[in-house]
Amino acid sequence: MSVKGRVAIVTGAGGGLGREYAISLAAAGAKVVVNDYGGTLDGRPGTSERAQAVVDEITTAGGTAVADSHDVSKDAKEIIADAVKTYGTVDILVNNAGIAGKPSSHDDVDGEAFMRVLEIGVLGTTLMTSAAYALMRKQGHGRVINVSSNSIYGFGAGGDCAYAASKGAIYALTRDLGRFSERDGIKINGILPSGWSRMGDMSEGTKLVTRTYFDPAKISPFVVLLASDECPVSGEMFTVSAGRAARETFATYPGSNAATTEGWLSDWNKVFGVGDEPYAASSCLDHVQYIVKNATGKDMEAIAEFGLAAQ
Repeated sequence: MSVKGRVAIVTGAGGGLGREYAISLAAAGAKVVVNDYGGTLDGRPGTSERAQAVVDEITTAGGTAVADSHDVSKDAKEIIADAVKTYGTVDILVNNAGIAGKPSSHDDVDGEAFMRVLEIGVLGTTLMTSAAYALMRKQGHGRVINVSSNSIYGFGAGGDCAYAASKGAIYALTRDLGRFSERDGIKINGILPSGWSRMGDMSEGTKLVTRTYFDPAKISPFVVLLASDECPVSGEMFTVSAGRAARETFATYPGSNAATTEGWLSDWNKVFGVGDEPYAASSCLDHVQYIVKNATGKDMEAIAEFGLAAQ
């Protein structure tokens, strides 16, 4: 795929999945900025040693890379500026940085720890994309890959749910901005990967599953595809695990128009979609139009004043 000579930033690339993405992009010919603040899984900063170790792997294999130890939630503009200073531009951004956070009970949430998870995952992704956007728009080309997680389906394990919440926000950010950015030559997509890492090793259960089935090296080829000139879509999410890739999307059902508390309860199978075909909306407007059609039987007009056309 055509990433040769492109400049890529991979955040949180000092180990695990981020390391795989950085190594694969470099092997495909990209110049890579390996960003990792070297911190702990609960958000405390460290050193540049982790990032530099990955850079050493890349350069030993004949690739081109430099280390960066900035915090994505605080120093996004500096990360982009340093990449431009070193390589002249930024073509590809992989927003991989994320933390599991500090264990916190659902009935006694540590607000500071919760917000630190969102700072790294959600705010970091947003600030990095924002810092790169104007540059990518000016050159008429850019690829952004955001990393969400299958955790958004829910483990049912309790806790503060900060990690799943951060990954759900990243899902929404990708779907929303990715539908806008294509007009500027920028394609923004995301992945929900499963691969072993130090985060997965925190639980014996997840460690067993990830170490058995989910080799992280089987994810990175799809990241290279999304980073390439040939990437065919924007604003889409994909589950990528164990050598499998598949579009991931929300779906709804025709539902019930019972309109009363008792009516909906008695018509619960229709509310729940039992036996009905799911509908995957292509956009927010498409979803609203589907709702109106099934609720009233009428086709809703496009919202012209917002520049939104019917799908």
